[in-house]
Amino acid sequence: MSRAPRHRLFFALDPPPTVRRRIAALQAGLDVEGRPVPAQNFHVTLAFLGMQPPEVIPAASAVAAGLAFPRCEVVFDQLGSFRRAGVLWLGVSRIPDALQAFQHDLVGALLDAGIGYDRKPWKFHLTLYRKMRKPPPTMGPIAVPWRLGGFALVESVSVNRGVEYHALAGWNAAA
Repeated sequence: MSRAPRHRLFFALDPPPTVRRRIAALQAGLDVEGRPVPAQNFHVTLAFLGMQPPEVIPAASAVAAGLAFPRCEVVFDQLGSFRRAGVLWLGVSRIPDALQAFQHDLVGALLDAGIGYDRKPWKFHLTLYRKMRKPPPTMGPIAVPWRLGGFALVESVSVNRGVEYHALAGWNAAA
């Protein structure tokens, strides 16, 4: 008997090319012993759904389509780490209230729809390195602004050289 295929899914914010390039340049300038995340994989997770059966894709898409994503801007201005996980991340010191509310509404709507997700508290961050082997570097002030234009439902697919992320659906910010 074969098992039904499952998909590793998450909702994410996907930086535009200009922001992606600035983050990649910042990443390249760090003295970090670890595995750098490829620039094409940069994202900020809004809700991690984990391994899901195929029928969750249209259900999760319907949930997302029922929400209005706010037009707002964030500024990446700090480095941080999840030391136990060996992760170095780029974060923000201020998350717009509208974005906090949207993320809360998204996970609430997923719960209402019976779609499972990782319930750890949300931490707005973009992973720069994995398997970091020494304390994170310190650096001077940074400021990488990002005007958020929407969000996407993404599938993480394992490949020989790591993972690839494939956007399955996307929604633009409200006008």
